[in-house]
Amino acid sequence: MLTIVKGPYLQWPTGNSITIMWETSGPASSYVEILLTERIHSGYHGNYKKPEHVRATVSKEEYSTIHQIKVEQLEPSTVYFYKIRSENEQDETEAGPHFLKTAVREGESFSFTVTSETGGYSGFDQSNGQINRNIFSQMQKYRPDFSLFVGDIVNDGHQYEDWEKYFFGPGKEFLTNTPFYSCLGNHEDNASFYYDFFAFDFPKNYYSFDYGDAHFICLDSTQFVNRETYPNSSGKMAAGNDQYDFLVRDLQATSAKWKIVFFHYPPYVSGGYQVEDLRQLSPLFEQYGVDLIINSHTIVYERSHPIHNGKIDLDNGVIYVVAGGAGAMPEWLLPKREWHTAQSLAVPHFLQVVTTANSMELQAIDEQGRLFDKFRMLKDSLGKRIHV
Repeated sequence: MLTIVKGPYLQWPTGNSITIMWETSGPASSYVEILLTERIHSGYHGNYKKPEHVRATVSKEEYSTIHQIKVEQLEPSTVYFYKIRSENEQDETEAGPHFLKTAVREGESFSFTVTSETGGYSGFDQSNGQINRNIFSQMQKYRPDFSLFVGDIVNDGHQYEDWEKYFFGPGKEFLTNTPFYSCLGNHEDNASFYYDFFAFDFPKNYYSFDYGDAHFICLDSTQFVNRETYPNSSGKMAAGNDQYDFLVRDLQATSAKWKIVFFHYPPYVSGGYQVEDLRQLSPLFEQYGVDLIINSHTIVYERSHPIHNGKIDLDNGVIYVVAGGAGAMPEWLLPKREWHTAQSLAVPHFLQVVTTANSMELQAIDEQGRLFDKFRMLKDSLGKRIHV
């Protein structure tokens, strides 16, 4: 019997396109149908009617087990419904309708969630995966436009079963309607499944994208600090390295008001597994006005004060947030906070970030939905920070 074993899930939303992926139990064709939606307006209540009118169809006749369909010519900031179907000579299978939303326009507000360690914490997890399910369920309640996963979403990236057990399984309901991005952690170990299951921009282990008034850069810190040299640099954070040169070019090219960089190893955390050599990248972040760095690896929550040139600088500093969310290791925290630490707590959590043209607000929320940290940045019309 042909079945859908992963997904469907959403990748790489733009204003006029989105990529839909799924995996089937055997080789089969790929088919996506995009349906128009219509709002119901009744008194003070409104929602979407059952979708009926086809907006677009895309199909691939060649057989595959991992299916990837890019749907184009959509409208920005618009909700659609989608259906998928795969078939071969013996059977067929389908799913949907599920909803999706294309990327918002510049000037429009949006929200995203952040977590990590859905697999990295598994060796310590006594909840039999309940923490993962709680985190995905809580994020779903906030209805984000997309989500970031900052590495270690599996325990062993080379084990096929881990991708379902720790990520696609517990996140199924969330991922059908929430596009997501991820970076490589040490637990992924640069495994081929990372490249097979995700439709990130080439070369996939590092990339960038725009969303609204923000520019996001994903880096592969496991390349800068590899397994053989950890926690020391492998000597690649310099001109001539492909990833380093990409980072410089990308920062130079963007004029986005908000700049956010995410990668796995944390340059700043008052706990175990801090990777100080990654501070070699900090002068670039400071030079090009990066606002927020999001990391993981240390399975705690920690937010830094704004840091510039190795000191606290409320006007010009970069904020570093460790979001080691789907787990908690209190014993990994140092006995007392370091000079750079603004807030720190070891509880399972996720981040809810709301971004407008002139403000960015981050909330840290635990697995039961309780807020335990919050901060906001404001900028004037020229992009200068006016408050932290």
